Amino acid sequence: MERELGYRCALLISLTAAVSAQFQVHTKDKLVAEVGSNTILPCSLSPRLNPNELEVRWFRKLFHSVVFLLKNGQEDKEQVLADYRGRTSMPAGPQTGDLSLTLRDVQLSDAGMYHCFVENKSSQLYEEASTELSIVAVGFLPKLNLSLRDNSILVSFSSYGWFPEPEMRWEKVDGTNISAQTEESNKGTDGLFKVESSVLLEDVSDGNLYCSVRHPATGKDIGLYLNIAEDMFPRVSLWFYAFLVVLLLLLAAGIGAIIYVQRLHRERERLSGKVGRSSLELEWRTAVMKPDDICLSPETTHPQLSVSEDHRTLLNRPPAVTSTGNDLRFETERCSLGFPQFASGCHYWEVEVGEGVEWAVGVASPQVRKSGPAYQFSPREHIWCIARFVDVCQALDNDESQFQIAGGTLQRVGVYLKLSDPRAVSFYDIRSWGLLYKFSVPKTASEVRPFFWIGNRGGDIRLIKGREEEHEEREGAEDEHLL
Repeated sequence: MERELGYRCALLISLTAAVSAQFQVHTKDKLVAEVGSNTILPCSLSPRLNPNELEVRWFRKLFHSVVFLLKNGQEDKEQVLADYRGRTSMPAGPQTGDLSLTLRDVQLSDAGMYHCFVENKSSQLYEEASTELSIVAVGFLPKLNLSLRDNSILVSFSSYGWFPEPEMRWEKVDGTNISAQTEESNKGTDGLFKVESSVLLEDVSDGNLYCSVRHPATGKDIGLYLNIAEDMFPRVSLWFYAFLVVLLLLLAAGIGAIIYVQRLHRERERLSGKVGRSSLELEWRTAVMKPDDICLSPETTHPQLSVSEDHRTLLNRPPAVTSTGNDLRFETERCSLGFPQFASGCHYWEVEVGEGVEWAVGVASPQVRKSGPAYQFSPREHIWCIARFVDVCQALDNDESQFQIAGGTLQRVGVYLKLSDPRAVSFYDIRSWGLLYKFSVPKTASEVRPFFWIGNRGGDIRLIKGREEEHEEREGAEDEHLL
């Protein structure tokens, strides 16, 4: 009997120890704290326990993200996150059953879940409770600014230091909402919002209004009442309208004067252009009526070509007497230069190419290449000419432009050389006086000479004498015929 009583006492003592080892941890589900304030994260322990046998751990998302740690009644600061060192404390403790955590100087980054974890080292039992901390920030009183905008007043306000983004509102005294003309919200590097808004007041009756910023979480409203005096609204006087009318009249007169001057300028340019064209045409007609007396230079003629005794015909055959070589003679291309050499003025001459199928006529620089490898005639080689290659007539410009001949054949070419600005050499079909092609002659070619070329299949080229001499020869031939 005594033994059974002893067993019952032992069992009762064991059950009592097991019950005493159990404990509970409680906290609130959600909390709200303001930026810059101090807040308390509540946590209670029941029943009260000896702190020397407990570990109390406040942590964030991860178990090792420690915000506050209490071991065996002593605070362990080594494992606490750097952002929380010096900002967390536990004023009470397990012996009082109050495990609430004090968080000082609250920041936006402090928002989130917090876990209160308690473990009894002797019984290996633990409990945990969680709370969510939301952070808000209430900004500063709005800053107002007034400015004139035409005949209205632009009222704008700005406020900084809000989180989350607040709501802006304009109201009349009677509570009627006013639509904002502009509204802007920007988030700073510190995560806080700056809001700006403005309204345009066009009537004196709009002078009394209320502008505010409302926090969406706390419902806190910060605003200002504004009363704008009637005298501040701009008024337009009769003098302004008179000034405006005079200004418009002056503008109209100025525009009319500008249009008149532009018309005079265009008319002057038209007359100047007409005079210029007339002057150019007069120069051309003068040169055509008094052609230059051009002769061929035997000293420059290719050895396979020869020059007639009167120096006016380039023959497609070697000379009877082989000429000696010199630096002036063309050795590569079947060419010849004429004389005189021109450096200024306007000049004209005519060349009869007949039925030849390979020829070229134009002008060239005295420094034109006469020996060495074969080359193509072009302005790059200091040659400005037109040519015939069997069935094709073309200007030997850098892009070798072809041109059409009226009637299909070209037997006589007129060459007009103008060495005053604008410098150019032009080629004409004598039968129709149609312009065949026009080259620009650069100022780098300070002097030029008549240029001629006959291909292997070409005919003779003859220089036409001046019109007066040609007319006299024609009359002499008619007299002989009559006799």
